[in-house]
Formats: sequence, C-alpha cells, structure tokens
Amino acid sequence: MLRRKITDELRAWKQAGTGKALFLTGARQIGKSTAIREFARAEYPIRAEINLYEDKAAARALAAASDTQDFISRIALFSHQTLIPGKTVVFLDEVQEQPDVMTMVKFLVEDGQFDYILSGSMLGTELKGVRSYPVGSVIEKTMRPMDFEEFCWAIGVQHSTLDMILDCCATGKPVDPHIHQAMLTNYRSYLLVGGMPEAVQLFITTNGNLSAVRSLQNELNRQYRLDISKYAGNRSLQVQEIFDRMPTQLIEGNGRFAVSSIGRGARYERNQQDFLWLVDAGVALKTNCVTEPKSPLMRTSQSPKFKLYQSDTGMLMARYPITTSRAAYLADPSPNLGALYENVIAQELAAQGVALYYYMAKKHGEVDFIADAQDGTTIPFEVKSGRSYRTHAAIDAAMANPDYQIARGVVLSRSNVEQDGDVTYLPLYASWCLAELYGLISTNDDARSRADPFIISTIAV
Repeated sequence: MLRRKITDELRAWKQAGTGKALFLTGARQIGKSTAIREFARAEYPIRAEINLYEDKAAARALAAASDTQDFISRIALFSHQTLIPGKTVVFLDEVQEQPDVMTMVKFLVEDGQFDYILSGSMLGTELKGVRSYPVGSVIEKTMRPMDFEEFCWAIGVQHSTLDMILDCCATGKPVDPHIHQAMLTNYRSYLLVGGMPEAVQLFITTNGNLSAVRSLQNELNRQYRLDISKYAGNRSLQVQEIFDRMPTQLIEGNGRFAVSSIGRGARYERNQQDFLWLVDAGVALKTNCVTEPKSPLMRTSQSPKFKLYQSDTGMLMARYPITTSRAAYLADPSPNLGALYENVIAQELAAQGVALYYYMAKKHGEVDFIADAQDGTTIPFEVKSGRSYRTHAAIDAAMANPDYQIARGVVLSRSNVEQDGDVTYLPLYASWCLAELYGLISTNDDARSRADPFIISTIAV
C-alpha cells in the first residue's frame, strides 16, 4: 500500500467533526478511491461503497430517490453491511457519472446519521456542475499524483533522510555528498516514473523496469485522450488537439504555448474554455505570465500568455522518444531538458497548493517560476538542468530592481545546497518542501503533511 499525504487530510476531516461531507476531486488514476477505501477501513467499523460508474443500477436507483430517507434506504439496499448511525461511512465514487446525486448531500448532512465521502474525476463538464451544488455542506479537497516525497516513501528512503535534507536546506548546510548523489539518482527516476500510483507500484515490483513503466504510461495517456472524447462534448476535438500539442509546445521556443498551433483561426479568447477544461480535469497545469514580479502576482497575470505543463511528469516523458528518457536518466548534457525539469517543479509546486506563475523580462529573460510568500513578498525560482547553474540573469535583474522588493532568489539544480549572497542554490530533489522552506502561500492546510527495455535502480538512503 502506497502511503499518501491525502490520508492525513482525511483523518483531519473526521477528527474535526464538522458534520460536513468530504468531496475529493482529481484526475483519473491518481489513487483517490484507494486512499479513501484504506482510510475508511482503518477509521470506520461499517462502510458502504457505491461506484456510480461501475454500478449502473445503483446509480439509477440513487438518482431516482424521492427524499433523504428514500435515498438512505436505497444506499442500504446496495450495501453489504447493516448501516449503523454513528459508525458508518458512505463512500459514493465517480459522482460525475450521476451529478444529480450531489443535490442530496445537503439533506444527507442535515440528517446526520452517517458520514459521507464523495469522489469524482475532474474529467468532464459534469463535475463543474456538481461543484456548485451543496454549498456549505461539503469540504472539498483536491488530490494530485504522488509528489517526490511520496515517491521517496514508496521506494524506501528513510524519513530521517528527508528530515535531514529539509534541515540542510533551511540552514544552508550541504547535504552529505553520498546522500546527495543517491537522491539525484532517485530524482531522475521520478522524472521518468512520475507520480501515478500504478506506475510507481510497477516500478517497484519490477525492480526498476522503465520499459514496463513506459508502456503503462502510454496506456494511461491513451485513456486520458479517450476520456476527453467522452466528457468534453462538442469541444472534444479542440481539447484533444491541445493535449496532443503539449509535449512539443513545452520544448519549442521559450516554452510558451502558441494558441495558433492548434488550428487555423485559433485564438485564446475563442479557445479559453478548452484550456481550462484540461486544467479543471487535472490533466494540465497552466502557468500564467506576470508583467511584474510583485505580490499579489494575480494582479498582473496575463492569461493569454502561459505555459501548459502536464500534471504528471512521467506521463509527459512517455510522450517523448525513448532517447529523451535515456538522456534524462543518464544526465546527458547534449539535449536541452530544461522544460522537462520545469515540468517536475510545476508538479511539485502544484502539489503544495502554490499558484503557478512565471515572469518574463525583455532584457534579461525568464524567471521560470515566481510565487507569493506569506510576508507579502515574492520569491523567484529558476530551474537549471545543466551544470552551469550560477548564471541566472533574470533573477539577478529582478532582485536588483528596488521597486520589486525581492530579497532572495532560489536556483534549483543538480548542485548541493549553497548560499551566495541573496541567492540560495538548492538541489532539485528539495523541490517537495519549497512551500515550507519559504513560507509560500498555499491553498493546502499543510503544505508538507509530512520501448527499449532498460532497468534502473533506486537508492534507499
């Protein structure tokens, strides 16, 4: 069983005793159902689970309920246990398949006999409608693919090692060289495997067979594309075109998504909802450009100027030639892997609930990411895939401008922890704790929550 941070949030919901239902959303195949099921098994003596996608009869029956008591009676009919008030959790999975079920949540919560957890995949306009139903009766949480810390837990990295890395980053002390090299190896593994639980589990059980993992990721990408056809309605062709263009758009030019690439006459104003569909679906991470690196960044955010990262780096890597994966794992300096490393950082920041922005200066180039901090300042982050990590003109220029009041910058690279004036150099594998280190504004309650076969290994340190 893969340990997931969302479990702590589920426990906190139960312990808070608010009486509200919990609604867990996120993309397909990221482990929502498994996490809920394991939590329910540990916390409740009685569990009723209905999957509204698999059990069509149950879905129709619940949708036809006339009132709260009728709804509860119908749940009982499809349950394998006798439901006892105060000891039962009802788990309704894939609610986007029957969105009218959500209209009952307010009344179920008021009834108060049982606890309710609902889960839905963010693939489809159905869920957008669901999200507006039981206002005040639901606590909503978003789940994402496994971040690097969760990946480390899965492959056996000791918690003491991760705590030591966090301490080194906070105090400016270099990580032990042997641990540093081991963690870089693990990070490159994560770059290829990503955070889809099935891919991580396969990576572990096959002792690092990335060929098998890649085949699975290709199948997951295929399923995502089919889901677009199913849920995106009359805009499915446009959404699919955007999805298909994401890998090439990231590595071409400056990485900004050229809307014109998806077809003749395409304009952001016309296709905005197509991009937002992928973001709401949990498939893409939209990173808007800001005209000024000043807090709040949303004030100068330019929606038409953006980068579009894939929500899972492993699935993105599977869409490039196998030679790209080899170069990434072997740290080959010949291809430019900068955009792929940026994708990992986007995934890590998103997992920590940090809004994604970048800053482009005409004279000095691009700051890869910039984030609002809780003290009212902003912190720029630059991602370096090569060994020339001390050249960072964009961060230097932003920090030199007194109007921006940027006191420090962070460079993420293969180097160890270093401090040079107001610039901090952190290893890429420390990206899982950036929100905690720098007090970044996060939507999460707790940012840390503490086809050519080739075989690689991870290092449990």
